[in-house]
Amino acid sequence: MKLLSFYKWIAGSMADFTSQFKDNEVLFNQARAYWSKLEASSVIVLVIFLVLGIAMAISYYQPYNNSPGRHYKPIHWLYFLCGTFVLTFLLTWCYVHFAVPSSLNGVSMLHLKLALGNALYAAGLYFFCSWLWCQFNLPTNACRIFKF
Repeated sequence: MKLLSFYKWIAGSMADFTSQFKDNEVLFNQARAYWSKLEASSVIVLVIFLVLGIAMAISYYQPYNNSPGRHYKPIHWLYFLCGTFVLTFLLTWCYVHFAVPSSLNGVSMLHLKLALGNALYAAGLYFFCSWLWCQFNLPTNACRIFKF
């Protein structure tokens, strides 16, 4: 399964990435090999956003808000959302930068786009988990900002 297709909207496709090297066959083949390595490790990228999106939502609604006092304001929910975004961005960028290194032109920008897309997915998952938590009245002391 081609998991990088989930990020095509921000990172582009293999054809987009390799098109800059179409005049040099050696670089073109290196770019295709790099994309294949990135595709092979994309499962980890997907796991990063799933784990962090869900874990941050659970940690906000359970341990953080069940400790005494001061956590019951909606701004704290926003802090956790921002934390989810930043942690996912940094962890994804570090993973792709160090696990799939390359000296090709455009790789650094591809890593940043992939990390940004993954961080947006994690923030969306955090939002969705928060909405579910509020809708199903799961136990928490947090402000139920999504209860309709």
